Formats: sequence, structure tokens, C-alpha cells
Amino acid sequence: MVRKKTLSPSGAKGEDGEYHNVHLNLHEDELAVAGLDIGDEVFVRVREDKIIIQKANPDELDHDL
Repeated sequence: MVRKKTLSPSGAKGEDGEYHNVHLNLHEDELAVAGLDIGDEVFVRVREDKIIIQKANPDELDHDL
């Protein structure tokens, strides 16, 4: 499944007048495809040109992403 999303500004602006946080809305059908539910804890990995969200289960953590 692929859907284009927008990283929306979130929180207060910094002293420089810019936002420094964003949020991303995922629909429950997108979560279901990934085997996630609303409220689940996740690991977020940041790689060059990628953000990877993975269920926070240390026993099944995929280190090759």
C-alpha cells in the first residue's frame, strides 16, 4: 500500500519562529496492513532518505532495514 502523506507542523514554534516537530496521520487500515493498532509502541528509524516505523518488539526487531 502506498499513499502520499504530508508531514504537518506540530507543537510550538522555536525561538527562530520555525516549527521543529511534525506529525503524520496514519489511518487504521494502513496500520492494519502493517500489523499495528492505534496505541501500539513503535521504533522509529531515520536513515538517509527514509523514515522506518516498526512495531516495538525487541524479539522481532529487523536490524537490516
